[in-house]
Amino acid sequence: MDTSADNTSLKTQYTAQITADLERNAAEHERLSADIATLQRQLSALENNRTLLLSMRQTLDNEATGDAPDDTGVSGLENGSSPTRKSASPSARKPKKKADTTSGKTSGKRKGAESGRSRTKRAREAGVPTLGDLIRDDLAQHGEPRSAAEITAALTRALPDREIKATVVRGTLESLVAKGQAHRTKQQRSVFYSAATPDAAAGTAEPSEATPS
Repeated sequence: MDTSADNTSLKTQYTAQITADLERNAAEHERLSADIATLQRQLSALENNRTLLLSMRQTLDNEATGDAPDDTGVSGLENGSSPTRKSASPSARKPKKKADTTSGKTSGKRKGAESGRSRTKRAREAGVPTLGDLIRDDLAQHGEPRSAAEITAALTRALPDREIKATVVRGTLESLVAKGQAHRTKQQRSVFYSAATPDAAAGTAEPSEATPS
């Protein structure tokens, strides 16, 4: 009798234990199934996104390849003209610019010299004494050697309405010396000018007048 009761009690305990385990197993199975379903949805979304991104990148690569300019440095092929490389144009223009600059400087100097001679000619035709005439008169009046600064100051006082620069006076004096119409002497670091004698000036003027004929 006691043994039978004990067996019944053990069976009841095992049954209760197994039932509890089955419930826990069912709950865990349900939880894991839900997690698996969620992960599958996430995996599916990731695969869809991956497919979309790959398609977009392929489209952009195709557009970039299609928009890239052809590496052709040759122009004029479509209209049948001879090929000409564009890179050669800038280098071909450089010597021309240099030549234009050189010719411009030369023509500018020539125009400046011609305008100076024309001003002198107009002044003589109008009866106005030139700067060279004024300097020769000043040297002849004083007789003694004078510096370019002294001559400039004297001419400025005598002709206040006329702009007379020391550099122009010095250049005119050197021109008169070269023509033999004035003498240049140097005392230490100073340069003085004096009037040439009439005989020397006449002797120098004759060859210069005969040269153009």
